[in-house]
Amino acid sequence: MSCCNGSAKAPTSGGQLNQDGPTSTYEVVQDYYGKVLGNTRDLKTSACTASGRPHAHIIAAMKKVPEEVMDKFYGCGAPLPLGIDGLRVLDLGSGSGRDSYVCAQLVGEQGQVTGIDMTPEQLKVSQRHADAYCQQLNYKKANMHFVEGHIEYLDKAGIADKSFDLVISNCVVNLSPDKKRVLQEAYRVLAHGGEFYFSDVYCDRRLPQHVKDHEVLWGECISGALYIEDFKRLARDAGFADPRVLSSARIDVTDPELSQVVGNAVFHSITYRLFKLPEQLESLCEDYGQVAVYKGTIKGHEHSYQLDDHHTFVTGKPMLVCGNTAAMVGEDGVSWLARNFQVTGNRSVHYGLYQCVTGPSATAAASQGPSVPADTCGAGSQACC
Repeated sequence: MSCCNGSAKAPTSGGQLNQDGPTSTYEVVQDYYGKVLGNTRDLKTSACTASGRPHAHIIAAMKKVPEEVMDKFYGCGAPLPLGIDGLRVLDLGSGSGRDSYVCAQLVGEQGQVTGIDMTPEQLKVSQRHADAYCQQLNYKKANMHFVEGHIEYLDKAGIADKSFDLVISNCVVNLSPDKKRVLQEAYRVLAHGGEFYFSDVYCDRRLPQHVKDHEVLWGECISGALYIEDFKRLARDAGFADPRVLSSARIDVTDPELSQVVGNAVFHSITYRLFKLPEQLESLCEDYGQVAVYKGTIKGHEHSYQLDDHHTFVTGKPMLVCGNTAAMVGEDGVSWLARNFQVTGNRSVHYGLYQCVTGPSATAAASQGPSVPADTCGAGSQACC
């Protein structure tokens, strides 16, 4: 990945954010994304560019998205799962609406997509094309709408408890002055078995104040990047007991001036999967002798399904799984993924801590049976791997 050499205007405050709390942060973000950036070519780092090539089905869906919506979109990945037909989706910080527009195709006419953003200029773009786009999809009525609001205060935007099956966001949480509340709100609005599936920027350390205060780096999604271990703590505190990484890519800051500001800090664009399964997920990976089989029923993932960076299910092949993984793929029919998996076994007998294999190579996991490979897990700060 390489930095996008852009023409973003220099910040008028000498490059530093005014320390006036959340309101000042909101104003900087609104100005940068609403007025300073003309299009993706104006970005100064690779933070807001895709971390990997999207699935072919996503690419095909993007081709139907209006040009203006695509041109004004700034994201750090394509955090859009397949197999979400009929689901209710909330897009946090939807911006020009690209991901919402794609999701409107993926959920079908029976699904619903809501985008929320605080930037008027971006909202106008997303709203301008919505009705015509849904008509293009031959829907009898639009299945997508956009509301103005802050992602920290979904309640103030009228978004009810347990009203969505899937929450997505794309390089947005790092821009928030109150990331803890964003995670809490995402958890609140998710139905049981729902998921927060999103890409964002993280750092290998806690950033010093002068980096946090840099206006351009904030707008570029760098200054607001959380130390990855702090993010995990916040996620667990919000109720997401077992954060799972789906993919990760290093971000390059090659602009000489900005590189000097960040120093030795290393940044990554990471796609996380956070499931809301309060009665099922535990702080560690526990062994109940459960087996999961992927049915191959998700279009685009007919031959295998990747749950995260260390769990890939081959269609029809039984896999021994820990209790947390069993819950995520459909134990007791709670998870949104349940219709695509068969989970055998319950938690009546406990065999102790699950013997996980370290690292992102589930296919190399040691066999725990003649034809049943074991998963590799990673729950909790004192995880078994």
